[in-house]
Amino acid sequence: MAPSSATVAPRLHKADLHLLAVFMTVAECGGFAAAQVALNVGQSTVSRQIGDLEKRLGMRLCQRGRVGFRLTDKGRVVYEACQHLTTALESFRATVGALRGELVGDLSIAVIDNWATERGHPLADVLQAFRSKARKVHIHFHTLAPDEIERAVLESRVNLGIGVFHRRRPGLVHEALYDDPLELYCGRAHALFERAPRGLDRRDLHAADYVRRAYLSEQRVAPLTAGLPSTATARQMEGVAFLILSGWHIGYLPVSYAERWVAAGRMRSILPATYRLNTKIELVTRRGAVPTLVGQTFADILRETTRPLRR
Repeated sequence: MAPSSATVAPRLHKADLHLLAVFMTVAECGGFAAAQVALNVGQSTVSRQIGDLEKRLGMRLCQRGRVGFRLTDKGRVVYEACQHLTTALESFRATVGALRGELVGDLSIAVIDNWATERGHPLADVLQAFRSKARKVHIHFHTLAPDEIERAVLESRVNLGIGVFHRRRPGLVHEALYDDPLELYCGRAHALFERAPRGLDRRDLHAADYVRRAYLSEQRVAPLTAGLPSTATARQMEGVAFLILSGWHIGYLPVSYAERWVAAGRMRSILPATYRLNTKIELVTRRGAVPTLVGQTFADILRETTRPLRR
């Protein structure tokens, strides 16, 4: 006996793919109100489309109302399936394009904030070389904090992540590209700025006000400064820089990022022999993910461009 229509998953049509894309946007935005901005439609339209999808699939995907928005258990499973479907469709498109001798499809990249402004960082050159080979590829470019990049790669929202990552998530593959050391800095208006380096010690730092980084564990990443008093937290590199430049705080910045202010006399490094952190710029991908030809091409150009920077 053939199963009833209620137990058979519906065949996907073009309209279904559109509804699934709307659902993914709602899930990633955390609700209808935020999704309407991303989708450029009214909230009532978003609500109607999600209702149509729920009827089509025969299940409730999300709870909404006065208690707020959340995905149901089935909604979370459908969202994960949508991610796999999106990856598969993109892989199909890229494969067909490769058979025709061209790179087509989408490439989603996430990088740490303010990277483009650091001297010697090669991303612009990588994009220039990639674009010369892939004029038809649509690039989705995201600037995120390191932990946000990790989540985006794990959830297949981006193909490749580039940044400084201080932990090893089991679902990610890390590949070191080149060194990107950090040092501890103070601004020109700070009390430590005019002090002779040889006259400074840890007791002086305890009298300062340290900027904590919200996206990592200071105790594990920078144990020497983890116990310093702090009344400020920043989520991105630019926030750390602003707080240091205010003259009230000290904090870590990449050496290549801080050098413009050091050269202008607006910042100085504090005891670099003691507080220098030897970090690396890394490429992260999702473990087990099969790279598309588009993603592989970009990664190969990235490796080749950063090869001279490795020490």
